[in-house]
Amino acid sequence: MSSPSYLMASLPMIEMGDVPPLSMEEFRHRCIGVLSDSEISALDALLDDGECEECDDEFVRAYKAHEIQMKNVSGRLRAAAWGPDVRFTDKSFPGYDVTFAKMIQDAFAKSNPMEKEQDIDKARFWLVDCLAGVGEGTVKHVYAYAIKLKICERWARLSESAGDAAVLNVINANDPAYAAQAEQE
Repeated sequence: MSSPSYLMASLPMIEMGDVPPLSMEEFRHRCIGVLSDSEISALDALLDDGECEECDDEFVRAYKAHEIQMKNVSGRLRAAAWGPDVRFTDKSFPGYDVTFAKMIQDAFAKSNPMEKEQDIDKARFWLVDCLAGVGEGTVKHVYAYAIKLKICERWARLSESAGDAAVLNVINANDPAYAAQAEQE
């Protein structure tokens, strides 16, 4: 038997920019035994970065459709910036959310990449709140919490030193002398 209201009552509040109060692994562990097997499968599909063509959960399908919409909006904007010779084809998805599309367009208008990413994740926070709705804790609220926790975990991993290390890895991966030296070691 599923008890999402019990689970939601046991979880700490989470807002954009918060340090994650628990890890995704801990969160998923808390879900086991409280959510049904089909709800756990839907949660796993939601957190998977791929598409969810087999999933029949309404929340998961709507969230994945909005992710496709976001990619379409960003792809169109990037293609337009590259010039008239670049052709972009939208991927089809069910539904269209004007507010979400506007939030994504506004985010991509930012010149600062960090602000752009923050605005995209703010749009995701807004989206999952809309998809979950108001009222008692339902499984939709559990799914919304999972997305919010995933976003907060990602932001918690970001730091100047992690960014510097990532850039250095890209530079070194493209440097033949560095690659030859790494092979000898």
